[in-house]
Amino acid sequence: MSVDLPNILIVDDENGASFQAALADLARTRALHPKDVELDDLRWADLVLMDYFIQSWPTRDDLSELGLRPPNGLALAAVLREHLDDQSSDDDHDYTAFAVHTSHIGDISKRLHTSSRAPHVVARLNNLEWAFDKGDKGRFVREATLASGVREVSQGWSAVAADGLPSLTSELLRLPGDQNWSERALDDVQLCQVPMSVLSAGSNGLTFLRWLAHTILPYPTFLWDEHWVATRLRITVAGLRQVLEGDSELAQRLRALRYDGVLAGFLGERWWKGAVEQFAWQIRAKGASSAEEFHARLQEMAQAHLERLSFSSPVVCVGRDLAPTGVVEQLESTVRLVPDLWPSYADMAHAEIALVREDAQLRALVHPLDRDAVEPEESE
Repeated sequence: MSVDLPNILIVDDENGASFQAALADLARTRALHPKDVELDDLRWADLVLMDYFIQSWPTRDDLSELGLRPPNGLALAAVLREHLDDQSSDDDHDYTAFAVHTSHIGDISKRLHTSSRAPHVVARLNNLEWAFDKGDKGRFVREATLASGVREVSQGWSAVAADGLPSLTSELLRLPGDQNWSERALDDVQLCQVPMSVLSAGSNGLTFLRWLAHTILPYPTFLWDEHWVATRLRITVAGLRQVLEGDSELAQRLRALRYDGVLAGFLGERWWKGAVEQFAWQIRAKGASSAEEFHARLQEMAQAHLERLSFSSPVVCVGRDLAPTGVVEQLESTVRLVPDLWPSYADMAHAEIALVREDAQLRALVHPLDRDAVEPEESE
């Protein structure tokens, strides 16, 4: 499905023009002061970017009625979304996403009484599609990617909703149907609680997009990021990156397993979990049954030396922000975590025992069966 440049509406009381310049090659843009936003602007936009702090708005500040004075971009986004939804019909598939862009994600987190600064958590708890940190140098590309994803869902949701899961995976997720791992990957998608209730005529495609952005891409689900791919292949992340920079047989095979559906690249590259699992199984099935033989076969395909993970059961470790720390540990040197927003269908979250012992916040998340492992060690 071809997708042209998306439309991004920037709602900002001061810096809209500078953001337009940064997005010039990535999207068509309009920059408006909050007081100037019209319904047609919202309908035009694939993505509305809201500044969090809105301070220069005299006409708002002169009003006495609290209900007419949205104090920040979160409040204004809710008002604008309601106006847009009020004018939309059930069969209207021309969607508009809302996101906040701010240097103060920490302030928003405190208001939510959560210590998580993760963009998908902040967005999910504020009825937004995403929260962009102005300190993220790659945010403009990400903003354009999200807007393009909204446009793609808008263009294809009618057919997807009518045909259900098969159309969803072929049109939006672009799961190849002719690979030996396709059925395995399709099962993985379904086990990740794809919102089947919305896959019917008249449903809202933004529900699907939020499922993908909030609960799939940030976690090891049916899609894996480089940390889980490298660990499954028993090599370092640096080794995986080295392979992908070249054009060896291994690089080509791994590129063929990458996800290239809607929102591809939004949070970095992702690979189909089922495809990677099947690839590793095939290597073993063809005679590389031991860890040494498996690694030797990878190096043969890569035509390069690859640093091998020596652990028999390596696991990716996450930190306080629940993102990979870059550390891979032996399973027995970690504990399982059960964070409140970590999806039940995602691979288990693990953290280093030594790190958890030093962090009260992480200790509160330890799986009940692993609590004994993080008890302070008794001095002799």
